[in-house]
Amino acid sequence: MNVIDSAVESVIAMMNALHPFATITRGALPTGNGIVCEVAPTYNAENYLDKGARIQIDLTLNAKHSNLQTLSNALNEIHDALTKIHDHSDYPSDTGWQVIDIWTSVYPRIIGRESDNAWVMASSLIVNLQKKGV
Repeated sequence: MNVIDSAVESVIAMMNALHPFATITRGALPTGNGIVCEVAPTYNAENYLDKGARIQIDLTLNAKHSNLQTLSNALNEIHDALTKIHDHSDYPSDTGWQVIDIWTSVYPRIIGRESDNAWVMASSLIVNLQKKGV
């Protein structure tokens, strides 16, 4: 697995450890209540001479639920928990990479309602990733 996907899967595991109303997956929103997390089309990278890099990955969360309060609470709890970590050793890492910070770029907001009246919200987290060089 590549560095970006490995880091994204690890951050999703952190989110799922918070036990939101549904297991967070990647891809399209499922039918019914659900939460998905995916990498936005762009990210910034600062490359180093040793072939290492600092990469900012934009993770988009999309979620829907029939109860707006349940939906809002879940997304806001994810943002609060992931952005309040102070000890870098609490962030995920693996051979070749380390998450060094996570912050909110777009707070959870309502983006619509489905035909079954389920509320839909979206938000965005920035994951600052350090990729080790050779």
